[in-house]
Amino acid sequence: MKFFEQIAQSIVEKTSAALDVSMSITDAKGTIIGCNNVERLGSYHVVTEEVTKAGRSVIFTKENVAGRENVLPGVATPIRFQQQIIGVLGIIGEPDEVGKYVEFVRTHVEMLLQESFRTETFYLQMKTTELFIQHLIHFKEWDNEGTLQNYCEMSGFHFDRPRMCILIDIEALQTAKREKKAVRISQYDLFQIISNYLEDHAQDIISPINSGQWIVLKYIDHYDLSKTRRQCEQALRALKKFLQNQLAPSHVSIAYGKSYEGFAGVSRSYQQALQTLSTGKQNKKSPSGVYAFDDWTILLHTLIQEIKPAFAETLADYVEKLLSHSNAPVLVESFLVYCEQGLNVSRAARKLFVHRNTLLYRLNQLNEILSIDTQSFEQSMLLYMALKQNKAMKQPIQVT
Repeated sequence: MKFFEQIAQSIVEKTSAALDVSMSITDAKGTIIGCNNVERLGSYHVVTEEVTKAGRSVIFTKENVAGRENVLPGVATPIRFQQQIIGVLGIIGEPDEVGKYVEFVRTHVEMLLQESFRTETFYLQMKTTELFIQHLIHFKEWDNEGTLQNYCEMSGFHFDRPRMCILIDIEALQTAKREKKAVRISQYDLFQIISNYLEDHAQDIISPINSGQWIVLKYIDHYDLSKTRRQCEQALRALKKFLQNQLAPSHVSIAYGKSYEGFAGVSRSYQQALQTLSTGKQNKKSPSGVYAFDDWTILLHTLIQEIKPAFAETLADYVEKLLSHSNAPVLVESFLVYCEQGLNVSRAARKLFVHRNTLLYRLNQLNEILSIDTQSFEQSMLLYMALKQNKAMKQPIQVT
């Protein structure tokens, strides 16, 4: 068993240091794969066959090891994994002294083996799931329905009911990769936190998709907007707390799209979540947040970002003309607040902490500079989108 060989020496070093005893571990063939005396590593331990046949602990005194090569006094006991003997643990010393440790150490070693096996199985499953997810979210690009169908049959996943894509963006993981920092954050721990808060159904799929992002494909029986929002906010708080405990930056963003059926539906929901994540981070008021594709503020900012280049250039002419004015910063801020307050002069003035007449004067300046009617909803909305797009383009946010 490969993983047994990989962890045996580590088990010996940690356990023997804690109990102040000398130990050795052999594999089923009798090769020493873990030992305090590293010179013995790789050598053959003749008592392995004897202990394996006995199926129980065997005591070796000074008298009965005399003349036996590579055999030391102590107690040897079988190591079992999934009800099979896979090796032998030897605790070296006077049997009367070390015998009291045998059962404890054997149980400890077997528990570590189980944990190591679970961890290795988890990472193997994550790799397989991540590959499936990559095919799935890029479904239209790869045209790989046969591959997806095969995986679904093998794993038992179904896509005949709506699924929603939730993207989780963890800045600490991206920063660590960019700056080559050693941030030790266990994928297993992240998976446990995400599944605790966002997994409701056996059909939910959770997986990393790159160095800094995780995805949840939720199986939707009935869409509950408030529940989804609440779950995402709870997951956000739990992830932030976990990262703080790891002494890592705790900036986390979560975004989700709408729910759709089929492979193409999942890809569509992913693209919505990805766009929402980009838009949310670009317009965020705090380093972390939860963003929904069907949030009207997100939709507005998405619309602004999606303005076609040719039309954007036309709008840019008006923006440049405004920005060349000596009082441009004040005029732009006043106009944006005026629009965000529903073209209500009194509310906007209070928001800006200025007199109502002051705001009216500024809006009249805008009317003269751009030949615009700021009382017109349609005209104000065009200028608002042009100004917001200009602002967004100067503050790019990269989302992998």
